[in-house]
Amino acid sequence: MTASPFHRILVGWDASPGARVALATASAMAQDGGTVIVRAVLVPSEHAETGGEQSRDLSAQRSWSQDRFDQARQTLPASGSRVRLEWGESQDIASDLTASAAEHGCDLIVLGRHGEDSHLRSGPLGPVARQVADQATVPVLVVPTASSGRDRA
Repeated sequence: MTASPFHRILVGWDASPGARVALATASAMAQDGGTVIVRAVLVPSEHAETGGEQSRDLSAQRSWSQDRFDQARQTLPASGSRVRLEWGESQDIASDLTASAAEHGCDLIVLGRHGEDSHLRSGPLGPVARQVADQATVPVLVVPTASSGRDRA
């Protein structure tokens, strides 16, 4: 088997079935000793009336996302790659992901497709994936969710 050309991979994480597939794919693709940086971008609520409400909302998003990441990470086969979760906070998820990939010197971005029928669609990408593909200076891989029902929430 040929060694993977990817040493540092960024995965967009929103805890969806597509993000879980993206994490598993990136983990398998990362060269032995490579790094998978899982980036969860928290979106501040536009409807929070106070800073305290917004802080509680972001804290809840972080906790929920962390729990789902921990669950997904436990199911990954041993690959020799290092996997870590990091956080961003932005209304512009695509720009956050591409900036993080550049900052970390990533050589690939992996995203999951969204939607119940994502494995059936061959049509256009969703808005975040399309923006990441347009903005990124490295290759972007968009993976479908598995076609079996086991990955659906």
